[in-house]
Formats: sequence, structure tokens, C-alpha cells
Amino acid sequence: MSQYLTASSGLSKMFYGQILTILGIIPLVGWILAIAGLVLFLVGLHEAARADEGYRAAFYVEIAILALSLLNLFLGALGIFISALSLVSVYLVCNTTSSLLSAKGDLTAAARGRLVWKIYVVCAAVSIVCSILLLFPLLNVLGLVIIVPNAIASLVGSILYLMFLYRASNSLRY
Repeated sequence: MSQYLTASSGLSKMFYGQILTILGIIPLVGWILAIAGLVLFLVGLHEAARADEGYRAAFYVEIAILALSLLNLFLGALGIFISALSLVSVYLVCNTTSSLLSAKGDLTAAARGRLVWKIYVVCAAVSIVCSILLLFPLLNVLGLVIIVPNAIASLVGSILYLMFLYRASNSLRY
């Protein structure tokens, strides 16, 4: 199997894993779907790692996120590290995939991947600033005003990430 087909298959599994994770909000069975989605995402990332080392690095980052998330249940206060690692993972996936797409000649899809991780960086930075603003009287109102549009931008970024995974998977397949 070629490098592109391997990456495509992994990205496809990652896409469906993300969809299942989103369905985790469904009452009663949601937690099963979320766990299945996480496993499918990790399997896809591990599969894509055979195509490029950037995916392997993202896989290890995702394992670290999983470990920190479990520790966070008992220790707390690890959310900022988990968020930072999530950002690194999105960057690695988007940048690695964009490089493969560029090498294949799909410059439009490659540019979309670069846009997605930049949206993630801006939203993460704004979230951190808002979190700090919320700690101070009077400035907390400003933080609340900013956090709503930032949440919308984060949602858009997440949708763009899903679309990027789907389109990149198809582009690398054909």
C-alpha cells in the first residue's frame, strides 16, 4: 500500500472516530460511543504513522493526553496541559497531512489544513486570555464578552478540522 493510501485509510478512521466521540453527548450510550471513537481515532492515527513520522508524533501526544486526562480525574488542574497537547496534536496532524497533500499536488486541501491549525492556535490563545480575565473583578465582564464569540470560532474550527480530515482522506485515496 502506498504512503498516500496508508495515510488516507488512517485519516478516514480518525474522521469517523471524531464523529463517534461527538456522539458521546447522547444519553446512556454516549460514553460507549465516545470510547469507541477514541479507540478508532487512535487506531487511525497509528495506521497513518506508517505513512509519515509526523503522525507517529501525534499518536504519542494523544497517548500523553489520555494519560493526563486520567490523572486529571484525581489531581485536577491539568486542563491547561491537556489543552496545549491537544493543540500540538492538531498541529501535527494538519501539518503532516498538508505536507502529504502538497507533495501529491492538492494545494487547496493543504492550505485548508494550515488554516485549521492556525484557527486552533488563535482560539486557544483567546481562551487562555479569557480565563485570566475571569480572575479579576470588572475585567471578568470583558472575558465573558470575548469568550462567546471565541466558543463559536472554536466550534467552526472543529468543524473545519473534521472537514479537513474527510477531504484529505479522499484526496490522498485517489
